[in-house]
Amino acid sequence: MESSSKNTSAMGSRNVILEIDSLKKYFATQKLFARSRKSVKAVDNVTFHVYENETYSLVGETGCGKSTLGRTILQLVPPTSGRIIYRGEDVTNAKFMMRTLRKDMQMIFQDPYSALNPRMTIGQILEEPMKIYKLFDSAQARRKKCLEMLEKVGMQANHYYRYPHEFSGGQRQRIVIARALILEPKVIVCDEPVSALDVSIQSQILNLLTEIKHDVGITYIFISHDMSVVRYVSDRIGVMYLGHIVEEAPADDLFKTPYHPYTQALLSAVPVIEPNARKERIVLKGEMPSPINPPSGCPFHNRCPNTTDICSRQFPIRKENDSDHYVYCHHA
Repeated sequence: MESSSKNTSAMGSRNVILEIDSLKKYFATQKLFARSRKSVKAVDNVTFHVYENETYSLVGETGCGKSTLGRTILQLVPPTSGRIIYRGEDVTNAKFMMRTLRKDMQMIFQDPYSALNPRMTIGQILEEPMKIYKLFDSAQARRKKCLEMLEKVGMQANHYYRYPHEFSGGQRQRIVIARALILEPKVIVCDEPVSALDVSIQSQILNLLTEIKHDVGITYIFISHDMSVVRYVSDRIGVMYLGHIVEEAPADDLFKTPYHPYTQALLSAVPVIEPNARKERIVLKGEMPSPINPPSGCPFHNRCPNTTDICSRQFPIRKENDSDHYVYCHHA
C-alpha cells in the first residue's frame, strides 16, 4: 500500500479550512478534603491548521490527549481557552452557531457499537440527522438518500430495516461512517476508527475513507496510535505528547526524517516488512508523566536520551525547515 500523501492532488489548492490556535482543555479534579483543586491538562496550548481535502493525522501514546483534542475541536467538550477558526471565522464557544456547524463538522467515534442507538433501526439512525436539519420534505426522499448512502459505504438495501446488534464490527463502522456522511459535511474527525477491527477489516474501512475523500472532497482529522495506518492515510501528521504537539510534518518527510526523539522512538517500533532488515529499537525509559503534574520545561525531557539542563528549565520554541516540517525540541 502506498501512502495517500504521495497523491499531491489531494492537497487541492491548499486553502486552510480549520485553524486551531493555542487551544487548551483542562479538566478540574475533585478530591475529598483537598484544599485546592488541580487540573488535568489534557490539551495544552495546541496550535495547527488543516487544509481543505487533506488528511491531517494526530498520533501518540494512549493518554496523550488526541481524542480530547478531537472532541474539543468539535466542541463536544468546551475548550478552556484558545480559538477554533473554521473557514476564517472564530467559532469558539459560539453556541448559537454550533447547530449550523454540526452539519459541516462530524465525528466517527472509536466504538461503533456504543455510537449507535440499539433501539433504532439503521434507517432510523441515518434519517435522524436529516430530520433535525429538515433536509427533505418527505419520508420517501429521506429513505432514498439513506439507501444511496448505504450503497456508498458497501452495505445492502435490506440493512435499512435491521438493528445494530445484527451486524459485525466492520459493518457497524460502515454504518457510523454513513451517518457521518449523510449531512455532506466538510470536516470529519475520525477517532481511532479502525483500532477495534480485525486487520482485514481495517484495510476495507481505510480504503473506503480514502475513496470517499477523493470522490466527495472531505477533510479528515484522523486520530490513531498505529503508525502504519497513519502512514497509509495521511497527508500531514502531528505527533502529540502529554497534551502538546511536539512535531508536525508531511507524512513522507516525517517517516523519512523524524526530528524529535519521541517521534524517532515511535517510528522505531513500527515493524519492517523485509525479513532480513535490521532496525534499531529505541526504548524510552519510564512512563508518560501525569497530566495533573506535568514536568517543567520540555514535557519529554524526563524520558529523552538527549536531555540537558535547558530542557528541564525552558519549553522549546518551534523550529521550522523549508518543507513545512516543525519541531519543538532544543536539540533537534
